[in-house]
This record gives sequence, C-alpha cells and structure tokens, in this order.
Amino acid sequence: MVTRRPSSAQYKKTSRQMRRATLGTHVARIPSPIPSRREQASPRRTRNVERGEIHQVLPNTSTRESRRDYTNRMSQQAFIERAVASSRRRKIAVAVALAAVALAVASVAAWFVFIGGVNDRLQLQDPALASVLADAPAEGPVYTVLAASYDDGDGGTGPDVVLLVRTDSENASASAVVIPGNARVKLSDGKAHRLGEAQAIGGDAEVVSAVENLSGVQVSHYAKTDAEGFVALVDSVGGVEVDLSEPVSDSDAGTMSLPAGFQVLSGEQALFLCRANDFAATPELQRGLNESQVAQALFKKFVGMDKLSFYTGMDGFSDCVKTDMDVKAAYAMMSSLRDIVAESVMTGVMPTYLSRAGDDVYQEPISDEWKAMMERFVAGEVPQQDKESIIESVDSASFSITVNNGGSVEGAAADAASLLEGAGFTVDSVGNANQAVYESTLVVYQKAENEAKAEAIVATLGTGRAVLDAVNYAFETDILVVVGKDWQAVLDAREKTAAPVATNAS
Repeated sequence: MVTRRPSSAQYKKTSRQMRRATLGTHVARIPSPIPSRREQASPRRTRNVERGEIHQVLPNTSTRESRRDYTNRMSQQAFIERAVASSRRRKIAVAVALAAVALAVASVAAWFVFIGGVNDRLQLQDPALASVLADAPAEGPVYTVLAASYDDGDGGTGPDVVLLVRTDSENASASAVVIPGNARVKLSDGKAHRLGEAQAIGGDAEVVSAVENLSGVQVSHYAKTDAEGFVALVDSVGGVEVDLSEPVSDSDAGTMSLPAGFQVLSGEQALFLCRANDFAATPELQRGLNESQVAQALFKKFVGMDKLSFYTGMDGFSDCVKTDMDVKAAYAMMSSLRDIVAESVMTGVMPTYLSRAGDDVYQEPISDEWKAMMERFVAGEVPQQDKESIIESVDSASFSITVNNGGSVEGAAADAASLLEGAGFTVDSVGNANQAVYESTLVVYQKAENEAKAEAIVATLGTGRAVLDAVNYAFETDILVVVGKDWQAVLDAREKTAAPVATNAS
C-alpha cells in the first residue's frame, strides 16, 4: 500500500487546528540571522518553521493512579516533610537554648569569679578586727570608723585622721566627727599615745578600740586608705567638689596652693587640702573642717551610683580602700543611704587643745566640750555648735575681761584685746602672765554661769579653750584670757590671708 504524503494545505490546516486547541497564541518563530546546522541541512524544515507549521505532537500520557490515591500519597509526603522540618526546627531550638544556658552559666560563673576577686582585694582578713567590731543593729544608727593615712603604705604608721561616721537610714540622716591623728588616747599597753600610733601597737583592731574608748560608741564597720589609695579613689569618681572659705597654702603639705571658693579637686589636690594646716587662725579646726568637706563630697559620689556602676566601680575601689565589708554589704549600706542629701550630712571636729609631754605634742580633747559633742552626735543632732550662735547668745558688753600674754608671742595680748574690743567685748586690763609657758590660749572663768561667755570669747578669738578654774588663777574681772603660743598661727594666717595667693599651681 502506498502512503500518500500530506500536502502543504493539509499541514497548514493541521497547524491551525493545533493553535486553536492550545492556550495563548502561537507565535511563529523569528528566524535567526545565522541558520543552525540542522536548518542548513533541511531547507524544507526551515520553510516549515518559518510558516509556523507543526509536524510532530507529543502523545497524551496518563497513569493508573486514581486522584484519591494521588491526593493521599501527596498528603503523606507533605506530612513527612512537615514532620522532618519540625524536628529540624526543634533540634535547632534545643541547640540554641543549650547554648544560651551555657553562656548564662559561664557569665554567672565569670561574675562570681570577678566579685570574688574584688572581695579578696577589698576585705581585711583580720580576726582581731572582726572580734572588736560589733554586729550592725537591725534598727537604729550604725557607727563606722574611716581611717586615712596621708603617707603611702601602712609601714607601721597609723592614721593621720579618723572619721567616726553615724548613719541612720530610718531617719535618713548621717553625721561625722573628725578626730585628729595626734589626739591623745590611752592604748592597750596602758600608756598615753597619739591615736596615729595605735596601728603600730595593735593593728586595725587597736585603732577601732581606741576610737570606741574615746567616743563611747560601738563601731560596726571599719575602712582605711593611704595617700596613694586616697588619690586614686578621688580620681576614680571624677574629683570632689569643695567650697573653701579661705585660700590654702602650706609648704609643708605640698608646693601647690588653692584659692578660696567653689572648685573641683583632683586626687592630688584633695590630698594637699587634707594635709594642709598652716594657713588658718585655728589650723587643726580648719583642717578638720576641710577633711569633713572632702568626705561629704565622696559620700555624694558613692550614694549616687546605681548597682551596676557600684559593683563594677568596686574593681578599682578595692585597690584604694580596705574594709571589713564585702561588695554586697558595702552596696547594701550605700543604697540604704540614698535618701540622705550629701549637703545635709552633719559634721564636727573634735575640740582639742595643745598639750606637751616631754618632746611630744598632742591634741588633748577638751573633755566637757567633747562630751557635749558626742551627746549631740549620738542623738543625731549637729555635732559642732555654730560659732555665730554661740556669740549671739551672749551680751558681750555685760561682763569684763583681763587679757595676759602667756606665750612669749610679742604683742599677742594687745592684739587679742583689740580683736575682742572690736567685737564689742569690754577689756579692763592687758598685761603679761607670770610665765610665758602656755602652748595654747586659755579662757578661764570661775563661775559656771560664765561658761557661755567664755565660749563666746573662744569663738571670737578663733583659738583656745574655755576652762573652769576657781583655784589656780587669780583675777578680778569676770573672765581671764591667757594668750598662748598658738597665737602665732593666728598672726601667720592673717598675714597669708592679706597676701595674694597663686591658684592651683602643682
């Protein structure tokens, strides 16, 4: 049988039918400018392609699988894929969680190692000290001793100054009393010493015991620093703000000088201020007031810290200060005092007079005034009586005064008498004492009713102490002033105040 080849018309008809049966529009192929080898080999095929003719159609295929079976099979496959994906996600989540837990554990461990290292450097591991410190009461005031040496390292030397601090978080109050390092105290060997010598005799425990015996209070905490630590501590908090009532210049304390007025001091400048005492009419008193002002400024810095800043800051502070407290206890104490305004911290300086024993010079506590100061301190009142209020409470013209020179400072009696008369007091007599052996100025009264008058004279002179003595001194006026050798400091301070002072030259 001979098969007849379809004609060109039949090809075109078939092509039109196929185009109608397909979606969209069948577009004839745009011939390439460069014919392929297949097109070059068959010119007829090339013409058919250009005409859009179709000569071969793929057959329609089918499967014996029903639509339901197909749907079930695809559903099972999708379920398996979802299960595998879910399992993979769970494994990833578990791995991430385990990594997070491991990181958290490592962080906590690192934090405890960090805090442990800080505590090791911060805490004083001294059983003797722990034995003399009282447990801090759950309620009521807590007493803390802060000791500072203005020399580098302990070296067997004790503090140059001690601050006895009273904090009462319930009533949001704090107060501090400055005790000079050369205050005369009795130590465990039964002998009289400077307070600063306590360290060499019995360590930190001896310092605390001496302060307790002197003040009559039980101390719960103790902290100390030296010159290097003090400078680093002040610098680490960005300096301290002070407001000086007069210029400070003392060649024995350092080569720098500080002007009067408000200023921010670096660590070195703050150390110089605390060391200096040869610049005021009452050098030891003014030095104590300056020390308490620096302590107030540091207190303000610390209570303003949040927990993280305090804890991380203690890494540096632990190299500056040593204490019985760990970081947690120190922060708890500071955070309990947040409601206390630094400017409201009440301060006082131990009232003393100069005494001599052989070649040693001490600052002897004025017993009556010191007792009264401690009573106010323990009661949460202002320890230091205000000078102006003392003077204002007395009618200066209502009593008579005798002024004698007892310290061999030329013109001291006349100078003191002039100062008193300028303040409204009545001076009946000016002369010399029987002996020029008085180290400090005495204001003597013979009747208890004249105590306030004597204190007003002390406040006006800016030096000396009031003494009740009706036996050893004979005078006809109400008050006797014996001007001692300490008047030279008054004259020197007056001269320095009148002279211009260079500022902040280090």
